[in-house]
Amino acid sequence: MLALWIRVADAQQQQPPQTAESPLAPHRATYDMRLSVARPNSGIVEVSGRMVLETVDACEGWEVKQRIKLKFLRSEGDEFVTDSSFTSYETKDGLALRFSVRNIQDNEIEEELRGNADLEAPGSKGRANFTLPEVRSFDLPAGTLFPTTHLALVLRHARDGDKSASYSVFDGARLDGAFLVNAVIGRSPRQTGAPAVRGDVALMRNQPSWGVRFAFFAANDQGAHPEYELALDLLGNGIARSMLLDYGDFAVDARLVQLQALPRPRC
Repeated sequence: MLALWIRVADAQQQQPPQTAESPLAPHRATYDMRLSVARPNSGIVEVSGRMVLETVDACEGWEVKQRIKLKFLRSEGDEFVTDSSFTSYETKDGLALRFSVRNIQDNEIEEELRGNADLEAPGSKGRANFTLPEVRSFDLPAGTLFPTTHLALVLRHARDGDKSASYSVFDGARLDGAFLVNAVIGRSPRQTGAPAVRGDVALMRNQPSWGVRFAFFAANDQGAHPEYELALDLLGNGIARSMLLDYGDFAVDARLVQLQALPRPRC
């Protein structure tokens, strides 16, 4: 597996252009998930599960729902189950975000986050406000993006032939601010041994595709290694045919198995 460890100090953060019409297709995608690699001392010998990712066109904004349920087997023989859900609403001008996160392990809530964030204008500073797990507010630096806007801009960079892009991205999934997200854009990986996709496969036809690897760094971390990485076989309409979620000690492979087109509303 190719690992792209990118030093934050070597990546100049870009300023986002004015918001353009989004190329994203409303859809619901289901992925089968399996352990790709467990590195020495990870203690993990098997991972299996499923992810459902839903992108809904809600007229003035995008609603995103993601749920990942995984079963882990440790080398000692014991098992545990994680159930993570993320929902958000992001306005299409990229200036407002509402978010909710819940992480459960073995039927016990481990973490719950909820709040909202706003930007003053495209490319300007903003503010994030949490109501769970505690009331907390902090400033977001100028140039911060929310996740759907970030994905649309990465697709624009890919279409323009750019090989990399770096932005500050806030999604509400952590209490200590935005990530610096470095994206490396290359050729789409070859599809070898991928399972047949059921459902509305027409969404995948005649779409350009790229291999995009995101590296996520804590905003103030100048270290050599990201907190985690995400590699996508990404289509031009925002659908991922496959993903590799790399958490450092282990990595999980996600393969698209079912795809459903969602209607565009009459706004």
